[in-house]
Amino acid sequence: MAVRNAWVAAPLCASVLSIPWTTQAAALTKGHAGFTTLRVTIGTSAAMSVPALVQGTQTDIALWDLMQALNQLGFSASWSKGQFSISAPVSVPVDETPGPSEKGGAVVVMDGQVVERVPTVIATPPGATSAEVFLPVANAEEILARLGIQATMNGNQLGLDASAVPQPLPNGEVAVWNVLAALASDLGLPTASAGSSPYADLLTASPAWGVTQAAIRAGWYQPPAPTSSGAFQPITWGETAQILWNALGISTQDAAYQPGGSPTAWASAIGLIPENWDPASDMTAQELDTLASNLHECLQGDVETAANTWRLWYPPADEYQATFLSGGGQPLFASTADAQAAISSTYQFFDQLVVTRSGQTWMLTLPTAPSGYGFASVSAIGPVSYQTKPGGAWMSAPSLDTRDLSIPAHGRLVVKIPPDGLMVTWNQMMPSLGGTVALGALEVSPGASGPSVERVNIVSPNLPPAIVSSVASLHLQP
Repeated sequence: MAVRNAWVAAPLCASVLSIPWTTQAAALTKGHAGFTTLRVTIGTSAAMSVPALVQGTQTDIALWDLMQALNQLGFSASWSKGQFSISAPVSVPVDETPGPSEKGGAVVVMDGQVVERVPTVIATPPGATSAEVFLPVANAEEILARLGIQATMNGNQLGLDASAVPQPLPNGEVAVWNVLAALASDLGLPTASAGSSPYADLLTASPAWGVTQAAIRAGWYQPPAPTSSGAFQPITWGETAQILWNALGISTQDAAYQPGGSPTAWASAIGLIPENWDPASDMTAQELDTLASNLHECLQGDVETAANTWRLWYPPADEYQATFLSGGGQPLFASTADAQAAISSTYQFFDQLVVTRSGQTWMLTLPTAPSGYGFASVSAIGPVSYQTKPGGAWMSAPSLDTRDLSIPAHGRLVVKIPPDGLMVTWNQMMPSLGGTVALGALEVSPGASGPSVERVNIVSPNLPPAIVSSVASLHLQP
């Protein structure tokens, strides 16, 4: 079951029911159907009598009355020219999994997403002054289930159980499940299958069950209590940053080796959120949309800034495990302050790389290496073609080391990206170890509609024997 990926949903206003075009609803053939009355209850409320159409073993419910029930439950339902649209408050989950598509049927739209087509028919109930649209109760039950409403038909009684539908949050705030759904979409976490729920506030009938349970099982999210999921409670973006750390496998023990040193500072340092966000305030739909969009671009490694121009974006990881853990099990740096400075310069370097395309030629522009011990290297399967100033001559070398290049005052280093791509590394000279260490690497190659960027982690760099330091490390060794 897929919960909607559009965590910012524009509400659709209910409108007066109008008869659809005949391409969306078939006219009733006289003599093959009859009318009856359905008794519809919502929870323990008094029953409503609504007209129903009986065609053989199939019972159809009047769409107008179904819309009134949805509006009563806090949803917004409308009908226009063969399109049945339903929208929910942003904190109320909706299942947008693509469903059956009845040829010529009415289009069902949920939160702006077309989910299926259902058969409809036009008929005039006894005593009515105009024709109405009807759809099979079986299809109505499936549509209601997408909203977390369980429908049970017993004779001429249709009971609607909306206990799995949460109360919406105010002011456009998002709930915990919204965040989990957004991160699961970006990070590829599959939803959990249906089963029994130990949580009083999260029934398996809820469209939020699958993603919430999957995040709990994966260790992304810790419920507030064994019997309470907290799925429909508001969430701060500071709490969201911690969930993202959990999803990426970043532990508190390794915090000092991440840019920023804490989940909230890290999210700002790598550009996922603006610096002025208050980590203690509840997230809004707009804020979650910004975070999710930035995370998507960061994970893919680039963002398009102009036509045929992309700025690269260094994908995040647990930097201690991916970069700083040497083969001997010792931290590369004597202090966490040194590690922070090194990893910050690594992200800053990669986040300034720019890819451009001119016709069939792809080029990578490298920033001027900051002063200090940092330097970049570029390699490819064949020779590397580069220039050091705009309009200058193209030169060739087996590989590039920015320490060996002389860039003019108004120049910049541009490298042609061959079809097989380039490997770009950011390195630091470490006199105490008698050598250099690669602190990050990206593979950059031409793609179908933009660059293809892949982070290459430095799991166990080839280092000299580890040295014993008297400076305490935040990462405790056994």
